[in-house]
Amino acid sequence: MKLDLSSFLSSEEQRLDFDGKLNENDTDLNLDNLNLIYPIEYSGYVHDLTGELVLSINISYSFKAHCDRCTAEFINHRETNYEGYNFKDPSFYDENSIDEYFDINDDSIDLSKIILSQVITSIPGKNLCSDDCKGLCPHCGKNLNEGACDCEVSEETEEEKVDPRFEKLLDLFKDEEV
Repeated sequence: MKLDLSSFLSSEEQRLDFDGKLNENDTDLNLDNLNLIYPIEYSGYVHDLTGELVLSINISYSFKAHCDRCTAEFINHRETNYEGYNFKDPSFYDENSIDEYFDINDDSIDLSKIILSQVITSIPGKNLCSDDCKGLCPHCGKNLNEGACDCEVSEETEEEKVDPRFEKLLDLFKDEEV
């Protein structure tokens, strides 16, 4: 998806608003394991700061995920933002002060690559079906969001039960003062 800037660049306008939907991955980015649900919606603007351009994009997307607590599959809805700059004089571009820089080729901006790159970096490392997800019972594996399990584990038994592989660690600091 390319955003044509030819009429904007030759006009006296200072702002160009745009919006749209990205219906597929038309880049060379590999997104196979992200489970994205298309379309990805976006809206934004290009602002002319006397020859230097600012690109701002709001992106809304969804993807299929498995909850990291209860393993249930759910659809995660996310929103992210991008802000990038384009300078006529490359000497203004300082990698230490500007986070994002975008290119203009043939009076257009390749929005697909910018949008999908932003989606990749904004996908969370941990996915929860809800903030109050109760997870799985550590004994029987039942999803506790669906109700209590039938396990009869008392609190005392739970505290005393230690994985045999870690039993030696219990005595590790017994003789040392803390």
